[in-house]
Amino acid sequence: MDGFKNIEIKNFRGIDHLKINDFSRVNVFVGQNNSGKSTMLEAINILTGMANPDTPLNMNRFRTRNLFAPFKDIYYLFHNMDIKVAPEIISEQTDGATRSLRMQLTYVFDEQTARQDNGMNGMPPISETKTFLNTLLLDFCIESDSDKRSYQSSLTVNQEGNITNRKPATDYLEKIISVYLTADLWGINLASQLSELFKRKQKSVVLQRLFYFDHRIVDVDILQDDIYIEFEDVPEKLPLRMAGDGLRRYLNIVAASANPMNNILLIDEIDNGLHYSAYKKLWEAIFTLAVSTNKQVFVATHSKETLHSLNEMLEEHQEYQSEMRLYTLADTPQKGHQAYKYTFEGLSGACENDVELRGLA
Repeated sequence: MDGFKNIEIKNFRGIDHLKINDFSRVNVFVGQNNSGKSTMLEAINILTGMANPDTPLNMNRFRTRNLFAPFKDIYYLFHNMDIKVAPEIISEQTDGATRSLRMQLTYVFDEQTARQDNGMNGMPPISETKTFLNTLLLDFCIESDSDKRSYQSSLTVNQEGNITNRKPATDYLEKIISVYLTADLWGINLASQLSELFKRKQKSVVLQRLFYFDHRIVDVDILQDDIYIEFEDVPEKLPLRMAGDGLRRYLNIVAASANPMNNILLIDEIDNGLHYSAYKKLWEAIFTLAVSTNKQVFVATHSKETLHSLNEMLEEHQEYQSEMRLYTLADTPQKGHQAYKYTFEGLSGACENDVELRGLA
């Protein structure tokens, strides 16, 4: 399994410092509001997108649901919006290598911007006045016992906030690919995910899981770039958008779980849009497909019913019990951000005795 064993976060979004150890195949983050659950998913996503300077901007677009999130929103990546303190994310991979990322805002002279500004009066560019921090730098490195390689990607904007220069990291090939499913399914092209699976003759895998979700489902197809579901005794196929949010959410997660092209699956608010009766079916699909595609999964939730359904599923499938870790995230008054780890035994005992795991009082 290509993934992560642990992670350490410094000065990223609402987290000043937090370290989590002992990740397994499926890892669940719970906690009160603003405890850092979504931030954990974003940190892992950025670690797998370090070479692409657009990744941090995309994170803000997911947060704001704004396709045109301005560059100034980059400030939200910095703890307490203090741009003088660089966010850092460090993680040890399952293969023993360590990757680390440091983000900073700085000023970089951009000849293209200077040429555009001076071109207004027909004069050639001579200099550019340093008036604001116009560049986000992503400095990162991959280190193993015998090798350490450093890279940099960057994003530069003009004074209107328009991107004038983006520089992906050169000579770097990302080996760990993540898919991020936000609470409202932003950031994924479901038709593309399904097309990849159908091309790989994996349609039966998807149909099996859909039938388990709703036994009336007979088929799923992509017609004119739209997804259609065939139901038993319904005269024609229905667009997925007409079938309800729950089915769409379930199909998105199943498709991303089944796709062998990604190594990491990140799911925010996994219970969003789903009836509680579907939770156990979804957990079984996630574990089964994560094992068959050899991927690692990170999930955020605040639903007590979701955790009880997870426990019920694991009680029925003992082979998955060792593959699960649950972390309660909390911002404590004395120790700051902390993560409290539970294995299956801890989850089972808490469910049996009705112990609250989602946050500390």
